[in-house]
Amino acid sequence: MGAWDVSVFGNDDAADFGYEFDEANTATEVASVIEEALDTVLRSSGEVEGSDGATGLAAAALVVAWSEPELLAEDENYAPQPWPRSTDPLPEHLAAKAAAVLDRMKDPEDNELGELWSESGQWEDFTTELSRWRTRLS
Repeated sequence: MGAWDVSVFGNDDAADFGYEFDEANTATEVASVIEEALDTVLRSSGEVEGSDGATGLAAAALVVAWSEPELLAEDENYAPQPWPRSTDPLPEHLAAKAAAVLDRMKDPEDNELGELWSESGQWEDFTTELSRWRTRLS
């Protein structure tokens, strides 16, 4: 995985995830793409693969950004644009799934991405970034 910073969109996998939305323009289509990425992390038994974790985190951030698109300002080059894709709301259950993904990814023993940030000495920065998104889902 190529990563340039600890933001949820600061890596190749998350940036590539944005292409999944090229043809998704309705809340229903967007929700399907997001839910698949969230479920991949949540269904994972054992360690979450780095690419799955990065995509899951990007999906969780997009759930938050659906109602707060200004949060994507720092990531506008890598997050899907425009965002949100519709004025319709996303299904409510996606917020709970997004929160669960953000919580799971805060454990460096349970995910490859967390291990990589821990080994690089940037664990605290990484968890601060996750908390930035997680607090919006409380």
